[in-house]
Order: sequence, then C-alpha cells, then structure tokens
Amino acid sequence: MFVLVEHYVSDVQTFWSAVRHALPAQTDLLTLHHCFPTPDGSHAVCVWEAQSMRDVRAFLETYVGHASRNLYFPVENAGGTSLPSGVPLPDDRGTAAAGPEPEFGARRAS
Repeated sequence: MFVLVEHYVSDVQTFWSAVRHALPAQTDLLTLHHCFPTPDGSHAVCVWEAQSMRDVRAFLETYVGHASRNLYFPVENAGGTSLPSGVPLPDDRGTAAAGPEPEFGARRAS
C-alpha cells in the first residue's frame, strides 16, 4: 500500500538531522518514493510504500515524532494523478460509472 505523510515540523534542525539518520535505517518493509520539503524545512509531504500504515507510522515516529506532528493517509496512487476509487462519479451521460476511474492521462478502453 502507499501512505502519504504530512510532516508539520516544530524543530527543523532536529527533524532533518533525524531524517538523515533514518533513511539508511529503512528496512525491506518500507520504501520512500517521494519527499517534498518546503524550502525552509518546516513542512514536508512524503509518499511511502509499505505493507501497512502502522509500519510507516512506527518507523517515522521513532525517528522524527519528537520534532514534528505527522499525519498519515492511505493513498490510491504513488507516482501519478488519480481519482479516489471509493467515490462513484457520474460518467459523461450523468449516470454513475461502474468501477474506479482511470489515472489522469490514461486512456480508457473503448
């Protein structure tokens, strides 16, 4: 599964120093795909892949929980743009479409 984490950093130097030490300590159970920090380091959004959100939370809280408030969300797509699969959206005719929407930019089968 993919997990998006929003980091609200309270101690910038402590947080990013901890991140530097945490990255080499990643286990085979976790993969960090993207990390998008603000220029001042006070916020970041990261996309992780793991078996569970609990695995990501346990790892991150150990390293950075004392220097940030972290919000965790399961997400549908790690590398592109997609719509939520649990929200039925009307098709072009105004009726609810069956099944999840494709990723933006993906072509629908005709």
